[in-house]
Amino acid sequence: MLGDALIWFGYIAVFIWLARKGQGHDAMASGRVGFVILALAYVATYISAVALVGFGGLSYMYGLQMLLVAAGNVWLGIWFVYRYLAWPTKICQRNLQARTPTQLIAKGHKSPMLGKALALIFAIFLSVYASAVIKGAALMLAQILPIPVWILVWIAAAVVGVVVFIGGLRGVLYTEAMQGIVVLVGIVLLISAVLYRVGGPIEGIAQLAKIAPTARANEGFLALSIGEQGWFVLSLVMVTSVAVWSQPQMMQRHFALHSPRQIKRIVPLAMLVLTVLVGGTYFVAALSRIILPEIASADEVIPHLVKMLLPNAGLQVFVLAIVSASLSTSTALFHIAVSAIAEDLPGKPASRFSWFLGIVFCVLVSGGSAQIKGQLIALLCTTSWSIVGSTVLISYLALVRFGKRSSLAACMSCGFGFTSCLLWYLLANKAVSPTPVLGMQAALIPPFFVGLACSLVGWFTGWALDHEGRKASTFWPAPNAGS
Repeated sequence: MLGDALIWFGYIAVFIWLARKGQGHDAMASGRVGFVILALAYVATYISAVALVGFGGLSYMYGLQMLLVAAGNVWLGIWFVYRYLAWPTKICQRNLQARTPTQLIAKGHKSPMLGKALALIFAIFLSVYASAVIKGAALMLAQILPIPVWILVWIAAAVVGVVVFIGGLRGVLYTEAMQGIVVLVGIVLLISAVLYRVGGPIEGIAQLAKIAPTARANEGFLALSIGEQGWFVLSLVMVTSVAVWSQPQMMQRHFALHSPRQIKRIVPLAMLVLTVLVGGTYFVAALSRIILPEIASADEVIPHLVKMLLPNAGLQVFVLAIVSASLSTSTALFHIAVSAIAEDLPGKPASRFSWFLGIVFCVLVSGGSAQIKGQLIALLCTTSWSIVGSTVLISYLALVRFGKRSSLAACMSCGFGFTSCLLWYLLANKAVSPTPVLGMQAALIPPFFVGLACSLVGWFTGWALDHEGRKASTFWPAPNAGS
């Protein structure tokens, strides 16, 4: 018991100390930050408990084909981003003097109206999405603390709010880096325990190959499934690896870059850490079918595995790791949502009071949403990446990669992407609509694909109509990351 208490008190003490790194700094500014902090913060923001626990459970159900998701995250979500988007984003942000991702898009396309609309979308969707992340942390804490989940939800939301209020962007980056290390330690413990139990990776794969195919792994547990099941896995690759490009909390991480040389150091470290986190977790979760009984719910696989294989100290560290994964993502989400409320909507730099009001809003919305059981809340939580990605991605790429700006094209692109993706969830996606209005075949098409296609149509339509905008559309050449 004393050892457990020391682990948690040590974690809290370091957490608070790092949060205070941002004191005295502008809440939107990072100051100079080393490449190790930036790499770990990016990975910690990228990966939440949803990916580790939820997708880990899916690996138990679908087998090693889930490693395609991990590969997409590593190569598209990190390598591609830092090779083609990170430094151009920094240049655009610096030249536009944009303090937030919302301002980057709005100033880049000369559309204050678009900025207000995006600020509302980010404030609402990301605050509600944070509720799912925070509830995940509360559920894990409930495994070791005799406190009701609803109270733990409010405690977690308040802690996140305090960190964002005290530290701003700089404090968030430092605490995320620390949480990334904790998550890495916890996942390595789990990976080691599973591999030891199954006799090593080679023996584990051989035993997994002997298991008969199931409805989800209909080509066996070592191959990509055919039909709807395989399409689902490939759609996860796209949603978690491409939609991430334009997530505002990820874009903002590029604002902290100071030179292209940092990127050459960030990329290998971030790719290595993410490979261990998602690749290792999905691999051993797939192998766990050898040693676990049949489990109906994917969300129960990782907790069951941890309780079965890890000693008490290991359990404490793993719970700490999952809580860290949740808090790191939620602090990033809170920071974007608060900046949207305190600065983007008013159209002026945030004051300390407006920053505090934004924190209160996020804590109330996130904590309150986590207490509600309802289809709309579940929809907002589970589809945030797809909807935000569909809304922003095309306008973002047009600006930072192709140096093209158009108010009409950007507004139409964002409007078409947001509306079509949301409607596809409501009318066609069978996870939301038990009897999809548009038919079962339409339900197989991921909403992100539909939203992205419609966003692209919106951009080119607006571009064709914006005769005056096209004449002055050329921005600056978007340089490569190494320039």
